[in-house]
Amino acid sequence: MSCESCTGCFDATPCSAPAPSINGHISKEYRQFLKAARVCAALSTTNPRTAIDSDKELSRRENLDHAFNSLISILASNQFTAQTYLAQSYRQLGPDHFLQLSRTLAHHGFWGRLIAWAFLFVGEDSPKLQSLLDQHDEMLFQNVNDEAEMFEVFNPAPASYISANSSHSTNGVYSSIIRGSDIPNVLVTGEAK
Repeated sequence: MSCESCTGCFDATPCSAPAPSINGHISKEYRQFLKAARVCAALSTTNPRTAIDSDKELSRRENLDHAFNSLISILASNQFTAQTYLAQSYRQLGPDHFLQLSRTLAHHGFWGRLIAWAFLFVGEDSPKLQSLLDQHDEMLFQNVNDEAEMFEVFNPAPASYISANSSHSTNGVYSSIIRGSDIPNVLVTGEAK
């Protein structure tokens, strides 16, 4: 097979990995991700000149944790292993670097199981994953693609789903991993230009 992976066929839904844009407009899923990323960015930056008492600091940390957990949930697409790796990455990297990693994952089309397979490829090393994504490492993309193909072989979509959705052949749905900079810069930086 020569395909690029999405989780759509595996979950018996067409392309569950959100497309970056539809007819030049950012998709609903990406807007949801971007909104959560903006909230995380706003909460993770504090003014060092402002004295914060312990109650306010505790409340800020709780809000920050809640915001990042929401971001992790969106990016993991309710896939437990991906959520676990992302939570571990958040603890390893801290808010700012994790936010950059999550934006890079979304930019390259890594959602749900694809994230889990990417973390397995780098031995759960978050900085290494960030580096490989920044370099558009072909071995990373190929490995995730191979894992997705193996998953599909052993977990095919139900026959009733395929016949009901015959317009979604398996040859046409694999296109979510993005290797270049085809997505508007707003997805990586969080700011529109």
